[in-house]
Amino acid sequence: ADIIVHSWGKTREEAFEQVAVGMFNYMTDVKNIDVHVVVNIEAQGHDLLDLLYHFLDEFLFVFSAEMHISRYVEILEFDDKAFKIKAKGYGEKMNLKKHEQGTEIKAITMHMMKILSPDRVWSEVGEHSRTADESEDSLRRANAGFLHEAFVLLDI
Repeated sequence: ADIIVHSWGKTREEAFEQVAVGMFNYMTDVKNIDVHVVVNIEAQGHDLLDLLYHFLDEFLFVFSAEMHISRYVEILEFDDKAFKIKAKGYGEKMNLKKHEQGTEIKAITMHMMKILSPDRVWSEVGEHSRTADESEDSLRRANAGFLHEAFVLLDI
């Protein structure tokens, strides 16, 4: 089975940060995660979609290796020319006595991945101009200043 995590932000960095938090929220309720440990990740890709894939995959790897779950994610450096990210995840080690086990994330996928900026869309079919999206949710987010979005399909 698969799930889609949809995030948005005032910047591309914020949309990426929130899609990572959304992934962790499928694993357990992030409201129950205390901030005791900080993990550092670095990711690199050959384009923007590949960068998002590797960014999430690094956090999934840290979870698999250390059982670290992040309540907050902060991107410290975002190079959209060389496609590199340095980020921190703030959280703690998952403890089943404290954290209710949610959905196991098996893998990040590139299928149906999409990144939206105010004027561009990147997807598995390529990059193109963003056309006006007249949905009520999209208009509400745009009016609140959340012009960047990310969609990621996760294998569960």
